[in-house]
Amino acid sequence: MSQTAKKLTPLQRKVRKFKRDPKLFVADSKAFVQTRHTIYLTWAKLGTFALVVLASLLVIVYYTVIASPRFVSESQFVVKEAGSNEVALGGLAALGGSSPSMRDALILQTFIESREMAMKLDAAVQLKAHYENTDWDFFSRLEANSSKEEYIEYYQRHIKVFHDEMSDVLLVEIQTFDENYSLEVANELLRISEEFINQLSDKMVLQQLDYAQNEVKRAYQELSDQQSKLVQFQDDFKLYSPEIKGGALVEAINQLEMALINEEAELKSLLVVMREDSVDVLTKKIRIDSLKAQIAQEQAKLTQKDQVSLNKVNREFKEIQLKSELAADLYTSALVNLETVRADAYGKVKHLLVIEYPALAEDQKYPRRLYSIFTWFVALLLIYAVGRMVYTIIKEHQE
Repeated sequence: MSQTAKKLTPLQRKVRKFKRDPKLFVADSKAFVQTRHTIYLTWAKLGTFALVVLASLLVIVYYTVIASPRFVSESQFVVKEAGSNEVALGGLAALGGSSPSMRDALILQTFIESREMAMKLDAAVQLKAHYENTDWDFFSRLEANSSKEEYIEYYQRHIKVFHDEMSDVLLVEIQTFDENYSLEVANELLRISEEFINQLSDKMVLQQLDYAQNEVKRAYQELSDQQSKLVQFQDDFKLYSPEIKGGALVEAINQLEMALINEEAELKSLLVVMREDSVDVLTKKIRIDSLKAQIAQEQAKLTQKDQVSLNKVNREFKEIQLKSELAADLYTSALVNLETVRADAYGKVKHLLVIEYPALAEDQKYPRRLYSIFTWFVALLLIYAVGRMVYTIIKEHQE
C-alpha cells in the first residue's frame, strides 16, 4: 500500500472507489448488502406472499402520498307543483304507484346524470378541462384530449344523485379537485336544473293552452260559417223563418176552409127557396169556387211536389239552424274549457324547492384513504388465496 493510500481517510477512500466503479461501490455498500439480505430473508419466509405485501405497500404509498384529494359540494332539492295536494299512498296502493312529484324527481335525476347536463356544465364552467388538469395525479384525472364519451363517463362516475322515495328529495354530490370549484359547479348545476324544470313546466302548460285556444278558434270559425249559411238561406228565400210562415199559411187555410163551410151552408139554404139559376145562387157558387181555388193554392205552397214547397224549405232551414245552434254550443264549451285550462295552468306549474344550498367544503371527502387501503388489501388477499389454490390444484394434477 502506497504512502498516499495510507494517508486517505475512510470517507476519501469510499469517494475514490465510487468514482472508479459506481456499480461495485453500490454492490459492496453495507446498505445494499443489508437490503438484499433482508429481501432474501423475506422471500424465504413469505414466498409469493411478499408480492401481496409489496402491492399493499404501493397502495399505501399511493393513497397516503400521491392520490389527489377530491372535494364534494352537496345540495338537496325537491320538485313540486304549485297546486299539488298529494296524499301519501298506504298499504297495497303504494306498491307500484308513483306520484307526480316522484315522476318529476326521477326525470330530474335522469337529466342530472345525462349527457345534456355534462355538456351544459362543460360549456358553463369548463368542467372537462378541470378534470383533465395535469396537476392531479395520473390515476385520478381524466385523460388529456379525451373524447366526449370518455368525459361523460368520467362525469357520471364523479357525480352522485340519491333519491329519497319517501320525501322525493334529491341529494346531489359533485366531486372536483378544488373546494371552491366544487361550489361553483354545484351552484351552476342547481341553476341548470331549475331552468330545466321551468322549461318542462312551461312547455306542458303552453301546449295545453295552445290546444284550448286552437279549439276556440276552430269552434268560432265553424259558428261563423254556419251563421253565414243561415243568413244566406234567409236572403235567398226572402223569409226570416219558414216555420213562422208555414204556421201563418196553415192558419190562413183554416180560415178559408171555415169560410168555405159557411158559404156552402148558405148555398144549401138558398137552394131551398131559390132556383139554381138565380143570381144569388150563382153568386154563392162563384164565391165557393173561389174559396176552393184559394185553398188549393195555399195548400200547394205547403206540400207541392213539383216546386220548392215550404215544407222542404223549412226542413233545410231546420238543418242549417240546428248546425248553427250546435256550433254555438261547441263555441261556448270551448270558451269554458279555455278558462278552465287557464285556471288550472297555475296549479300545474312546477317549482324547484331548494332544501340545502351548496356550501364550501372544508375537508376532502374522496378518496376514502383508509377504506380504500383496507379494500385493496382484502382484494389482494383474495386474489393471492385464489391464485395459490389454483396453483396447488394444478400441481397436484401434474403429480
